Amino acid sequence: MNSMAFLVRRRLSGSARVFFILAFSVTMLIRLSYCAQAPVDSSDLYRHLGFTSHFWENPSAFYWLRPWQFPHEFWSQFWTEVGYMYPPLALLFFSAFGGLGAGLFWVKLALTLFDLGSSFLIARATSWWAGLLVFSAPVTVWYTSHEGQYESMVTFFVILAVLSARNGKWFWAGASFMLALQTKQLALLIAPYLLYEIFLRRHLQPRKAVMGFLGGFLGAFFPFIPFYVWRHDLWLLPLQNQDNLFNPFYWPFFWKKAALDHFQDVSRLRMVWNEVVTTAPLIILGLFVVRGFFLRRFPQALPSMAFWLMIKSMAWVMNWYVILIPGLTLALWRHRRWFLVLMIFYWLQCGQQVGSWVGDDDREENDTVTHFQEYIWHCDYRAVESIDWIKQTSN
Repeated sequence: MNSMAFLVRRRLSGSARVFFILAFSVTMLIRLSYCAQAPVDSSDLYRHLGFTSHFWENPSAFYWLRPWQFPHEFWSQFWTEVGYMYPPLALLFFSAFGGLGAGLFWVKLALTLFDLGSSFLIARATSWWAGLLVFSAPVTVWYTSHEGQYESMVTFFVILAVLSARNGKWFWAGASFMLALQTKQLALLIAPYLLYEIFLRRHLQPRKAVMGFLGGFLGAFFPFIPFYVWRHDLWLLPLQNQDNLFNPFYWPFFWKKAALDHFQDVSRLRMVWNEVVTTAPLIILGLFVVRGFFLRRFPQALPSMAFWLMIKSMAWVMNWYVILIPGLTLALWRHRRWFLVLMIFYWLQCGQQVGSWVGDDDREENDTVTHFQEYIWHCDYRAVESIDWIKQTSN
């Protein structure tokens, strides 16, 4: 298949083209307005930028630093005992903005563009309805463009890996997969699909596919080797979060206390909603597998199935983790209708911004949000500030 074939397969009529242009444009305008607003649910974006702004001071020691070592910088009041636990590409992304003093808007805009790119690629590879569902899904509109969570970056690289494998571009499939892994560890879940494409799909030159994939994979890993020399257990750092207990997607079967302990300040209505929209995809994927040849369908469904099983079973999970779903589910690109149905359930995923409508309230303090708003356009994240003085002047 020609490498650009997936970009031209889906042609639209004139009226349909106008509709999708308007729909994407309106969604983009909403997302731009959110980019210009301060995060209210999470301090993660500000913490990323403040923490990584110190990276170039001593790169080899960075992963050993703790926020309490910078007591007079505003970002250091968040998760004071927890070091930086994210892979190197995420670190480099945020350090570029933090080091330049770029405000929160510009980082959120860049992450929004990752979402736009992912939606465009999905639309071309499957259908424009699927692309629109991905771009307009409330969970990503809010958590990417308003809150500045960076899962959209991971999803983009996963999608590139899937489409590169689809088109037999094995070097780029391996390189994209490695870049996704260096952004967030959850990208590992797409591996079964990539192995399926390499070993179970018929190829004229299977050895060339393996060698091309390994070439891209190892080539993309080479620049990150120093990070793993400096901190050998770098990839395991996120596991320290599992000492905490919060998971809005947990299995609340029969509403037993063992399950309810995971739902801190989550309303009963939202618990029921989450249970429906996260269990339904598992049922759909199960039906997809049993309605065809198992050895071909199971590897395509496994990334999404593994994601939901893991997310619903972990001790500590955040609302925005589900932004990875479009990339993992794109392994079903051969089955457009199944993919579209799964994207509808992706659109229905519930986050804190929806939960707040039914009484859930887990937001940052007003003075913190006010401080974030001051740094929308530019910020010296390493500026020496007194946290107590900030709180006093904000009141």
